[in-house]
Amino acid sequence: MKKVLLLLSAVSMTLLASEHAAQEGGTDFWWRLVNFIIFAVIIYKLVADKIVAFFKAREQGIADELTALEKRLKEAKVQKQEALEEAEKSTQKAEELKVIAQEEAKLLEEKIAQNLALEKEQLERSHHERVEIETKKMKQEVVSEVIEELFGSKGVQMSNEDLLNIIKKRVA
Repeated sequence: MKKVLLLLSAVSMTLLASEHAAQEGGTDFWWRLVNFIIFAVIIYKLVADKIVAFFKAREQGIADELTALEKRLKEAKVQKQEALEEAEKSTQKAEELKVIAQEEAKLLEEKIAQNLALEKEQLERSHHERVEIETKKMKQEVVSEVIEELFGSKGVQMSNEDLLNIIKKRVA
């Protein structure tokens, strides 16, 4: 209520000041100045708290937004750093896996080469054994054929030395 009364008195003073100056024929500059100052004080009293509260709220809102942005920036930097570290770890792990794979490939190659060498030796031994067995069989067959020929024909009489010479010639 005081504010409304003060406002009405200020308005009435303004009207009186302008009326008084017009009657005297002079200027009413000083009265207008006093009225303006009174008007400014009344407006300040009425609106100052709201303006101050508005600007404080605005300032606090901007400060809160700035704090939130700084927090998000820090989080983004931390996430970036973590991502870079993870990428570096992944790169190192990939290099380690590459080295391990190369080593395993070499070991596998060596193992296969050893297995092939062993298999080749076994095949060669087996071949030599078969050749020897076949050679013995052939010798036995030749000897049995010669013996059958000699003993089969009763008309031929030979000494053991002659018989051995014939067998040696056939076998050779």
